[in-house]
Amino acid sequence: MQIRTIAVTVPAPRGTVFHLLADIENLPRWAGSYCERIGLERGRWWALTTEGEQVLELEAHAAAGVVDLRAGPAPDRLTPTPLRVLALSARRTLVTLTVVETPDQSVEAFERRYQLWCEVAEGLRRRFCGGEIHGTETALSFAEPGLN
Repeated sequence: MQIRTIAVTVPAPRGTVFHLLADIENLPRWAGSYCERIGLERGRWWALTTEGEQVLELEAHAAAGVVDLRAGPAPDRLTPTPLRVLALSARRTLVTLTVVETPDQSVEAFERRYQLWCEVAEGLRRRFCGGEIHGTETALSFAEPGLN
């Protein structure tokens, strides 16, 4: 099973970033390369995504900066995409997106999904007019200015 994390820093306050990501109705606004549209049908959120029509669930905890997005073709087949939102300073926020391989997913399909979420991270950077994408090989050092 592959698990890869994408990190993006954006020049915006944590609260602004978190509230955008934590509202499921905003998904097409910040992840448009993944989710074209979203709607509520029979008590469940459904989305038209690049992976087809999918059931969506989102659970968010503001104090912890946690946004857990789950999507899949059926309510019992949801794949998690955990996001974390961390203030680096008053005007700089780190967002991590973790892409998890499903048991039945091919290596090629996982790679396409990972690249798709890399595009989403780039979209976040553009949405907040700057920032930087950090690859999984880049380790953040807590000795860096602003992280202590």
